[in-house]
Amino acid sequence: MEIWIPYGEVESLVTLKAENLGETLDTPPESHLDQIAANLLERAKGTEGVLVCDLKPPTVKVVKALAAQSAEMRFVAPAPRRLEAEVPESKERVTQLGPPSARLPGEGRGKASPEVVSPSKRLVLATGEPDPLLGYVDAGVALALAGVEGARRLAFERRAGDEPGPLKDNPSYDALTGLLSGLTGLSYATLVARGGEPYSVIEGGMKEARDNYSSPAIPTAKGAIIGAGGKGHDETLSHSIRHVVGALSAVKKGGEVIIVAECRAGLGSTALENFCSGKVTDGFLKRGSYVEGLEEIYYLIQLRDNYSVTLLSSLPEIYASGKLKFKTARGAGEALDKAFGSIGRAAKLNVVTRASETVLA
Repeated sequence: MEIWIPYGEVESLVTLKAENLGETLDTPPESHLDQIAANLLERAKGTEGVLVCDLKPPTVKVVKALAAQSAEMRFVAPAPRRLEAEVPESKERVTQLGPPSARLPGEGRGKASPEVVSPSKRLVLATGEPDPLLGYVDAGVALALAGVEGARRLAFERRAGDEPGPLKDNPSYDALTGLLSGLTGLSYATLVARGGEPYSVIEGGMKEARDNYSSPAIPTAKGAIIGAGGKGHDETLSHSIRHVVGALSAVKKGGEVIIVAECRAGLGSTALENFCSGKVTDGFLKRGSYVEGLEEIYYLIQLRDNYSVTLLSSLPEIYASGKLKFKTARGAGEALDKAFGSIGRAAKLNVVTRASETVLA
């Protein structure tokens, strides 16, 4: 059986014998780009422009369609040059999301980018994704993370515990949406992806997220192959781990997990970089100190302690097999050999091709 799993901008081919294949959870590409673009063009009328919160493939494709169909459309983004590189049609129409310098309404809410607090009408665009700390990152949460000072720290401090909870109601999500609750003029468009394509657009919220990304439980196997989701989801180990934890119920505790994630931009968060360099210790964690992405250390430790992990990525082996204590592989065949060498050649493996679009019950 041949299974293609997203790996950065390309795909990795995994070949399994039929007797070794357990359940396969795949989300085939399905695009409704034309309908989504028409909907958003109508919604964007009378606004100052579109606040673009990420550069995931569905977001980029929608921005490209909007820019091509409306020569007057303006965009605001955290990384304007990167957006223009992805969407040449938007050139000279993208401005920088400003630094947090404007006071949010409400006592003790801190500062945000001027474009966030502006009373003018704005359309906020992002591709939604399940998240182990926030439950779900919709357009509202993405805007808070991109444009509100201290949003990530606040989400960490308000968490209910250290267990990952993708698609679960939680105080971290409520805290970030609460930051924006007193603002006017904001309209949210959260893209739902299918196979990396723009499938539909929703306002946001946990219930709609569960309707689109929650998958029923499957029989656990001795091993699992889990793809983080490809471009937009696996550039860093940090982002990849946030997705993989939502699919771990596919494998028995103590089993083999093969993570397929390119990680071309390296480790990602400050916390993971400090952890791999030895700067984050048990004492640091117990003191309650914070650096960006600290929750990922807890997810990583749980992953490492409960499973045997092989990482199929472009990360230097000194990171993956050092402090992380992952096995490494440069190809799918090598990763499978290591997994079967541990659990036996007759073992079955479940496969989740895009953990960014699949959260198992």
